Order: sequence, then structure tokens, then C-alpha cells
Amino acid sequence: MTMRRSLDVLSVLSTDDLADYDVISDGPRSMESSIADLGPPRFAGGEPAPLPSAREKFDTVGLTAEDVQAYAQRSLNATLAGGRGDDSRTWRVYVDGVFGPLTPRDVLQLRQAKLAFPSVYLLVGVFSDELCDEHQASTQLPHVDRCEVLRHCRWVDEVVPDAPWTLHEKFLRARQIDFVAIDEGTSIDPGCDRDRLRGYDLVKSLRKSIPTRRTYVSTPMPRHHDPFRKTQSGQATETVREREERERESASARGTIKGAPAALKQETEPATDELKEALETPFGEPKESSPLEEPKVDEFGTGYGI
Repeated sequence: MTMRRSLDVLSVLSTDDLADYDVISDGPRSMESSIADLGPPRFAGGEPAPLPSAREKFDTVGLTAEDVQAYAQRSLNATLAGGRGDDSRTWRVYVDGVFGPLTPRDVLQLRQAKLAFPSVYLLVGVFSDELCDEHQASTQLPHVDRCEVLRHCRWVDEVVPDAPWTLHEKFLRARQIDFVAIDEGTSIDPGCDRDRLRGYDLVKSLRKSIPTRRTYVSTPMPRHHDPFRKTQSGQATETVREREERERESASARGTIKGAPAALKQETEPATDELKEALETPFGEPKESSPLEEPKVDEFGTGYGI
């Protein structure tokens, strides 16, 4: 009786469409369960555009969803694809790491993992503080902080706080992981722990790995600081700093007076003969003439002698 009375009131206060919606939502199934029948929500790609400076600095910023998916599909064996071309399937992709702190390189890898297929449920494993200390992995944030930061990342669907350092089949089955996203070049990275590489090798042998392109930070050197900059003719040109130093040395050699009159230059600059004589004459006081000496005349002229 109460149900009927509530429906009558709602039908009076609302439109016909809203009344029908209220009847359905008051049924035995909830609205959330009805929406669940439509399938998991897919990423629509509505992300803010990166800054132009970010496009110049990070080489993977400009990758579109189509680029990432084509790259992932090329890495997979076509014979093992099976139903992977079916867009209705949601693939569970896993990424692990320290993530302390969370860097642009990390989030750009998470972005590629999330966009690897049309519909992806991204799980991110975070290593505990004990595992990081055991394997000498530096981290600036405690485990709970790293997990909380990742929880608010737009690409992450689930945070796995108890991530194993070395991946194994039991963990993959328990989490129902379809693929593990691994940065290219990780196997030859000297900074990557061997125990982690052993787990990645297992994933690759199971053909459950997809590559993500590693983000390289490009910091181009300013042109006026580039000593190897060349002109079109192929000859190296001097930098602004080199030109300033050359002009400073040249000004120091000329003196502090610039553009002085010719007469002033002649007065300030010593004569060439006088300068030569001054350089050749030993530095010493000339001997004073003795009053006992008489002047004498010789072939060299008048002088003093004994």
C-alpha cells in the first residue's frame, strides 16, 4: 500500500518519462546493476591537451590512442590474438614499480598501458618499503603515500599494494592479469634489478607482455651555448660567449681608450726607437761622473775618461 501511494505521488509531481524511470528504479534490481549490464566504462580519450613545452620535452606525449594500440598489436603474435580484436572485451593490464615520487615518465607509461586496447582495466602494483629497502631501491615517499597518489591518477583503475618484486604465475592467475606492460629497454637497463628482470622474462615467455615506449626527456642545448653549431657551409661558428671574450681581450689589449684622436695616440704611445732602446738598456742607475775626470775627445765624441 505504501509503495502504491509513493508511486502515485511521484507520477503527479513528475513527467511521464520520469515516472517510468522511477517505476523501473523501484523494482527488484537497482539502477547500478542495470547500468552494469551495459558493460564496463570505456576510456573516451577526453584528456586535457598537453602544453607545447611538454610536447618538446617528452617524446611520448603526442601519442594518440590509435598509435598506442597499433604499437601494442604489432608486438603481439597474430596467431595468439584470438578474440583480442573484439572491442567488447576488457583486458586486465598490469604495471608495477616504486613510483616514489610519481614522475612524468611514470604517468606516461601508465597512459600507454591504459590505451593499449580499446577497453583496459589497469592494475598498478606498488612495492612495499621493505622490498625497496631489501633491493636498494631508493624512494622518497612511504608506501602509503605512493599508493594514495596513484589512486588519484586518471589512468589507474586499481592499486595493488602488495606487489611482488618478482612476477610469478600464481600472482598473474590470482589477479586475472592478461598482460603486463613493460617499458622497452628494461632488459638492458643497468638500473633494473635482476630479480625483476627474471619475472619479466617469465611474462615474456608466457606471451603476456606488451611493450610501452620509454619516455626520453629531451633538453636541447640553447644555440648560443652549442660549441658544435655549424653554418650551412659546414664550418663551426663562434658562440656568443666566445665572441664576448674575444672582444673583451681585444679591448684590454688596446687599452681603455676607444676611438682616441690620432694626436693623442701619438703622445700616449712611445716611439718605436725609444721603446727598443729602453728594452735593450739594462735596468740600473747610471754611474755619476767623477769631478776628477776631465773631458776628452775621441772618435765617438766628447766624454769623460781617466
